[in-house]
Amino acid sequence: MSLDIWMFIGGIDAFEEEGADRILDRLESVGIDKIVLGDLRFGASPAYPPTPELYSECETRPPEMSPEDVPRFETLQRAVERAKERNFGVYLHDWLQSAPGCINDPEKLRYGPARTRDVVRSFPGVDGFILDGPEWGYEIAPDYRSNLFRCDCDCCRTRAAEWGYDFDVLWQAQARLKDRLGNLGNLPPGRRERGLIDGLDALIANPGLFDWFRFKTDSIEHYVGAFADTARSLEPARKVACGPRLPAFAPLTGYNFGRLSEIVDFQCPKLYFWQHGIDGLKGTLYRWAETLCAWNPGMNEPEALDRVRELFALWVPGVRCLADLDAPLPAEFFEQVALSEIFKMRERVGDVSRIRPWMGLHHGGVRMDSRELEHLLHTVEHGGLTTLIYWHYNDITESDWRVIQDLIRT
Repeated sequence: MSLDIWMFIGGIDAFEEEGADRILDRLESVGIDKIVLGDLRFGASPAYPPTPELYSECETRPPEMSPEDVPRFETLQRAVERAKERNFGVYLHDWLQSAPGCINDPEKLRYGPARTRDVVRSFPGVDGFILDGPEWGYEIAPDYRSNLFRCDCDCCRTRAAEWGYDFDVLWQAQARLKDRLGNLGNLPPGRRERGLIDGLDALIANPGLFDWFRFKTDSIEHYVGAFADTARSLEPARKVACGPRLPAFAPLTGYNFGRLSEIVDFQCPKLYFWQHGIDGLKGTLYRWAETLCAWNPGMNEPEALDRVRELFALWVPGVRCLADLDAPLPAEFFEQVALSEIFKMRERVGDVSRIRPWMGLHHGGVRMDSRELEHLLHTVEHGGLTTLIYWHYNDITESDWRVIQDLIRT
């Protein structure tokens, strides 16, 4: 069975450089017939003009498209029209829909849907939207993006009160979690295998922690639901999706796969495994272990990596120190860890046709090689998934392209 691969075109200037038909020909030649576009910008300028009257209830003003970019906008419009003429599915990933501020800021839920209505005026043929986030943090390195221990803004406090939560209790619970992570050094040495029921012990000891997770999950569903309602009000057949992290991180980020399935048409968990840069698994393991060493005097790197494995059931076979994470991923990682995360996706969502993971090789970090790409694609297939989104067309090497071609054609 071959995979149904969708292609993310992350640099929309590719349509100017190569021409729409040349790109579509290349994709069509290997059976790819869905494209995902984003970010919709030309440098600092949005790639479509605003419709001011749509933002009458918003405090945030939409950015103006530069007059010099009008021809580029028209090129992009023609590319979308040409894709539709050739029966390609066209989806948008980032249409500059996010206003500044916290996920619970009411302005986000005014501006984002308005932006969604606006972009459809410029590109009426789009088949759906794939939200990139928002998400709550899952990192613990101080001052790093996606920090787990924030936020306590007025918007979150107001929203929590509306939903019946005592935000002070939630905030104290996450503070106790942080304190616990800084006091792991007194545990007996050795790695412990933990099961599902073990997690209940932590929630019993810190019951506010469960409500903290619930509040984050409620916030995500409230936000995603607003976009889904907007998109479907414009065209009932238009699809809406979102991109959570791996299942292991989902409770921290506020994503419950099962409950989200009642809101979105499909989900795009991120199979991002590279080192360093933004949002690669090896980079996250590195930062968690490094921070645990800093917070727990006397803890060494192997012990910190064991603690991270206990928390998330995530590890890289053969790695015993942080420097080892710079090496390519071994086959055992894909056969054991990556496959386990895919099985979790299937268990939580149920219908494999509604799981369409993002898959990429780097994002400012150490690029994974073509051998790792081949392992990952075969793991996705072995895990029973039928489709994915490749990140991204503008970055693909000839050797990566051959791997994709060979898999699709088998």
